[in-house]
Amino acid sequence: MSSRIISQATYIAVLIVLVLLTCLTVGVSFISLSPNWHLVLGLLIGICKASLVGLFFMHLIDSRPTIWAVVWVSLFWVTIVFFALTFSDYVTRSWIPYVPGH
Repeated sequence: MSSRIISQATYIAVLIVLVLLTCLTVGVSFISLSPNWHLVLGLLIGICKASLVGLFFMHLIDSRPTIWAVVWVSLFWVTIVFFALTFSDYVTRSWIPYVPGH
């Protein structure tokens, strides 16, 4: 299997985009928005940065379809577990009575 060679210029461009997205994350944190919008924007920027790292620095952009299947199944299960644990914590918080001092 021949793999595509990614040039150094591409790596440098991706690095610059990652640094700019990091600066954008910091800049958004100083903007006066509702907490929900901060969460949405932070997650969107984080997803973009994680995608760039996965595609270029982990070489997923030119990997086999089986590797992509593993990536998608892993992301699916992580999402399911994340939401299941978060929701179970949210639902069961009222089950333990509040004890002052603890």
